[in-house]
Amino acid sequence: MNLDPAAPDLFSIPLDQDFPGFTGFIHAWLYTNGPVFLVDPGPTATIGRLAKALEALSARPDFILLTHVHLDHSGGVGNLLRLLGPIPVIAHPKAAPHLANPSRLWEGSVETLGDMARAYGPPRAVDPGLVRDAFQASVPGLAVIPTPGHAPHHVSYVVGPYLFAGEAAGVRLPLPGGGRLIRPATPPRFFFETSLASLRALMAEPRDFLCYGHASLVTQARQDLADHEAQLAQWLETVREVKASSPPDPVAACLERLLAEDPLLAGFPLLPPDVQGRERYFLGNSIRGFLGYLETA
Repeated sequence: MNLDPAAPDLFSIPLDQDFPGFTGFIHAWLYTNGPVFLVDPGPTATIGRLAKALEALSARPDFILLTHVHLDHSGGVGNLLRLLGPIPVIAHPKAAPHLANPSRLWEGSVETLGDMARAYGPPRAVDPGLVRDAFQASVPGLAVIPTPGHAPHHVSYVVGPYLFAGEAAGVRLPLPGGGRLIRPATPPRFFFETSLASLRALMAEPRDFLCYGHASLVTQARQDLADHEAQLAQWLETVREVKASSPPDPVAACLERLLAEDPLLAGFPLLPPDVQGRERYFLGNSIRGFLGYLETA
């Protein structure tokens, strides 16, 4: 396991899944300068790996920060607390019921994700006494930004020079030669205006370091955020045009157009085949979000 620091006070802990294309995709952030913050401990299946990494770093979190409670980001928090003992968990108040009783979250995840959810593993309940409302908790060195674009219970965090954005700014993948691929993270139910407002809330933060929820730390946050804003607008128009043409498979038709026309997806052919397969799934899910939005807009 590579535990080289991403920055002097920041570690990216890889949480590779036993699922095609999921090497180097899911990870946890660990901030160590002051109160020790662990951001998004990942799914149940890799909590043992995370615990070993924390032990290797001689780090015990003072707080666990959850951007949202989707299984790949936070499904393992209950198991982690069983290993480490009681640690305050900071989350959106709408996330608290799912942490206390994750049965509906698990059932819905299996219904939506199938084998991918099973590979993540089922979540374990968290003691409600450990869960803190992100907007009410007074934690030194921590600021909270409501960013409900990816999910209604999504929040982002500012710690020191870093902005931990979860999936509110989409997903950014590094490419060979220093390039990047950025895609929306807009699964159903998706609301364009809410996602745009969340993104602009991130853009209002004067932070240069942006920590994405999947594998990337960037030092030019404002450029990535501005480019993603333009991408959302392009996707809306493209999906609207394709939908109006009534193709037999609107998701496939939208994906073909976007892969050909979206400059932030131009590096898609550089991804390994298994990662392309993973990304096609998530791109399709994001397109379904836009299609659902346009049905009601």
